[in-house]
Amino acid sequence: MTFASLGLAFRARITAARATAARACALGAVAAMVGVAVMASVLPAQAAPDRRVALVIGNSAYTAVPRLANPQRDATAISASLKRLGFEVVEGYDLKMDEMTGIVREFAQKLDGAKAGVVYYAGHGIAVGDENYLIPVDASLKSEADLDFRAVNVQLILRQMQRDERVNILILDACRDNPFTTQLAAKSRSVARGLTAIDTQTASGILIAFATDPRSTALDGEKDGNSPFTSALLKHIETPEVSITTVMDRVRADVWENTGKKQKPWTNSSIIGEFKMNPTLKLAAVDPSVTIKAIDGAVPVPTTPAPVNLDRAQMDVRMWETAERGNSPGDYKAYLEAFPTGQFAAFAKNRLARLEPVAVAALPAATAGAAAAVAGGAAIAALPSSRETGKAIADEAMKTEIGSAETEKELKLSAAERRELQKRLTLSGFKPGKLSANFGPSQRAAIKEWQTTRGAASTGFFAPMQVKALRAQSEPAYQRALAEEAKPVTRTRTVREPSEPRARGVAYERDPVIRRDLARERAGQGSGAGSAAGAAVFGGVVGGVLGGVLGGRFRR
Repeated sequence: MTFASLGLAFRARITAARATAARACALGAVAAMVGVAVMASVLPAQAAPDRRVALVIGNSAYTAVPRLANPQRDATAISASLKRLGFEVVEGYDLKMDEMTGIVREFAQKLDGAKAGVVYYAGHGIAVGDENYLIPVDASLKSEADLDFRAVNVQLILRQMQRDERVNILILDACRDNPFTTQLAAKSRSVARGLTAIDTQTASGILIAFATDPRSTALDGEKDGNSPFTSALLKHIETPEVSITTVMDRVRADVWENTGKKQKPWTNSSIIGEFKMNPTLKLAAVDPSVTIKAIDGAVPVPTTPAPVNLDRAQMDVRMWETAERGNSPGDYKAYLEAFPTGQFAAFAKNRLARLEPVAVAALPAATAGAAAAVAGGAAIAALPSSRETGKAIADEAMKTEIGSAETEKELKLSAAERRELQKRLTLSGFKPGKLSANFGPSQRAAIKEWQTTRGAASTGFFAPMQVKALRAQSEPAYQRALAEEAKPVTRTRTVREPSEPRARGVAYERDPVIRRDLARERAGQGSGAGSAAGAAVFGGVVGGVLGGVLGGRFRR
């Protein structure tokens, strides 16, 4: 074999090797793409989490007995915690009797189809015999019979929760020192301190927790703080991967120690298995036995490791740290979208209010997008105007406000201002009824509807930011209404032009029957006149003759 032929053979082998390698690479790419597709199909889609619904009530502003310091604050904190845990929360504060029954009805409607229901109540409660009652702020109890009409029986709430198979949790921080008990105890021997135990063994899947032992009194806690029971509950309720029974065990231990062994929370449960308030979601690994049939063999699908588990509180901290490092409006807005009621929400709003107007004002209108892109802040390019930003911040601040009898009292609204707000509600499409110097049931209902549309807590009572929001929302329509009312009212009189006299009976005299009757009438009037004249002449003659005869007789 010559040197040339050897070179040709070597080149042929090199070419063949290259073709084989290219073919192998192509097969590998195809296998990889098929593998990705199969992994996507094999990995189970994350199922939508089961619906969980909560009812939260906090009653502080009682009218017949002294105000309680902490229930509204306790309920607000629990509501925020449950929202972070993914619950749909129906909440109400300082509720009257009709409002309490209404919110229980709303909760019962939302429970339909839910897999878990939670009720938290903070305020006054009372036990009579084997029945427990939750007391609205407008209650005035003079006899045991008043409880049936002026308080909410706990059994009413339990019946709504037990209509379907689900996990039900009832938490009552309602064993505080109760003046209502003192008022009724003199008239009824069955009235007792605290609440009475509730049996859970007649139904499965329910847990009932009291702030203290039955027939005992719980502490209300420090002013401007939370009750000992609610403080411990807030500490443990968001702990990941812990069952509710373990949560309540930890709460009991904390309260027992923190109150100097004066208060011991009580629970009674018939939940089968474990129910976790904060379950962490894990992705299942792909079954390694699944294989893909490739052209030249079987390619095994690699196992996908489960991600590191982070509970929501840890995610809150991590995201805040990221936003703080970036220190841009976009980062803080992203944090607030993910955690609107997070641990650092107030700080994020303050920094956003401080940073955003400066960032917007510093960008010329024509070059805002380009400047933002150069700065690497894509979020800044999408920033709204400072006016829109201010409105968004005001809306967020308004949503965090909770209207109550106290907040409305602090507004010191005059009768004229109350009528003004009612008129603004009407102009905004709500129905407060006839304008009144006070807010009655129809006005409260309209306020609650308006609060719901604005994403605020629907309490039926105004708070300062809510009044500002209503006025801003209705201002154009309100000014138009004032302008209409200010227009002078012109009254016009219609003067009739004198008309030509019309011949009497022209329209009717065309009828032959009517024409004949009219002719008879005219003829009768003429003959009557002639008869009258003849009678007058005849009377004169006869009178003269008789006068002459009589006169002659008297002369004789």
